[in-house]
Amino acid sequence: MVHYYHKLLFSTNMRLKHTVIFLFPALVLLVIIHACKKEPPLPANPFNSINRNDSAANQILVDTMTITYVQQKVLSTRCALNGCHDGHFEPDYRTPQSAFATLVYAPIVMNDTAKKYKYRVIPYDTLNSVMYIRITNCCFVNTNDRMPQDNIGGILPDSDIAIVKNWILHGAKDMFGNVARRPNEPPIVNGYFAISTNYQVVYSNTRLDSVYYNPFVLPDSVAQFYAVFAVTDDSTPVPNLQVNTLKLSSKSYDFSGAIAIQATYLSAGGQQYWVATVPTAQFTPGDTVFMRYYVNDGQHATNVEYPNSALPYPYLTYYSFMRQ
Repeated sequence: MVHYYHKLLFSTNMRLKHTVIFLFPALVLLVIIHACKKEPPLPANPFNSINRNDSAANQILVDTMTITYVQQKVLSTRCALNGCHDGHFEPDYRTPQSAFATLVYAPIVMNDTAKKYKYRVIPYDTLNSVMYIRITNCCFVNTNDRMPQDNIGGILPDSDIAIVKNWILHGAKDMFGNVARRPNEPPIVNGYFAISTNYQVVYSNTRLDSVYYNPFVLPDSVAQFYAVFAVTDDSTPVPNLQVNTLKLSSKSYDFSGAIAIQATYLSAGGQQYWVATVPTAQFTPGDTVFMRYYVNDGQHATNVEYPNSALPYPYLTYYSFMRQ
């Protein structure tokens, strides 16, 4: 029996060897045929045809119109230097992303004496883009404050200024060639003052214990006063602002049952305000009355509330008053 299985195993091994010997040439041929097969061509690189010779006269190229080009050609080499726009303050010119985010429709910190400007860069508009003004104007705020300043190498050459100018005039595009949409911010309550109804006395200048953020103090004889609010918006004219309601509450954080007073628009001395007439007889002398102003530009789902509960307490007491 053992001899029989030995013969069977030997026979099986021989058939496998013959099969392998028979298949080997076929496998080699298949590998050779596959290796000789022509691969499909790679897709063309769309950037190979771009001519980056930006010195050619009057030549405006597609890739020169993005922040990536401006950052690489101008900002990274002339502005993002140690101690300047290197990330320690805005605008931040270290990368195309940071440059775009801190330039296009980015609010300015320093303005000229006429308060003419609002954003560092406005697409298609060099005349109102502070960035362009700063690199071309000798005296934006102070004498000889043109950028870059002398301590980092002097003013930009005309070729660099042209790159920035072309970028702005063609939409100040981002890395992907998109033009930013103008932001639509909610209204801003810039401040208030409280005056007598004959416009002769400013009550909000007199603060409890002479601390500027404490409630302002009303003489007990005052029956009513005007609360005058300065409100602005980035797109809606001041007279067209909506809601414009002053609420009064004896509780600093709870205005659910507050007294509501509708304000009216007032233009005086070249300034625009919203004015609420506040009666005082209903408030107990010595009690603090907190104020909050509500406004909407008609383009936001929720009203602006100022001050609001998220602000530090001194903001709340600054917007408050007390009868003597």
